Amino acid sequence: MAAIKYILVIFHVSILVVAAETALSFFVPEERIATLNKAYGEQAVKRLNSLLVMMDTMVSSPEDKIVVAVNRFFNQLEFSPDMDTWQKKDYWASRLEFLGKGQGDCEDFAVAKFLTMVQLGVPEQKLFLTYVKAIGYPEAAHLVVTYYQQPGAVPYVLDNYDQRILPATQRNDLIPVYSFTANDLYLQKQRGLGKRVNRNLLKTQRNLQAIDLEIRKREK
Repeated sequence: MAAIKYILVIFHVSILVVAAETALSFFVPEERIATLNKAYGEQAVKRLNSLLVMMDTMVSSPEDKIVVAVNRFFNQLEFSPDMDTWQKKDYWASRLEFLGKGQGDCEDFAVAKFLTMVQLGVPEQKLFLTYVKAIGYPEAAHLVVTYYQQPGAVPYVLDNYDQRILPATQRNDLIPVYSFTANDLYLQKQRGLGKRVNRNLLKTQRNLQAIDLEIRKREK
């Protein structure tokens, strides 16, 4: 009986792997999915499949619809401090780890949204990861994504506290501190792109660069 159950589990995981590896433009290698399933279980693989399907659906969509879809998808996951999730004070989870746990802190939400939008074709120069001081929330030190439709315009804020996508000028509960992309760090001003900062002052960029994209796009 145990052997039969084992075979059924392997068969079921294989079906999930096939679903994630075939027919979709985006995929995760089979061995990585097996590791995800072993570490976090079937629900984690289902969450990954849902992300891959969403990405496949949105890949040719208008930019504003991509931003809305990505924000909505990741905001389905639960907020949880790193100490509760990883038993570490400051842990930068990959998207697969975030999906695996089904929960994460503000950095996990923001980085997952940022990387997914870039992979779906939103120009990187329009996207910034922005540290803010959040007023009236459990954790004041907070990370969001800011999206600039046009250079120098007021950015829109993608947040896990307030799940609406609003212009920064309507987020009086957030005080911007500094922003950065995968390539540059900037001192954030209320409007515009701000001043460049010495990247040696902050370890944040190294944390971001250390995160494996993991989700790959199939070559046509």
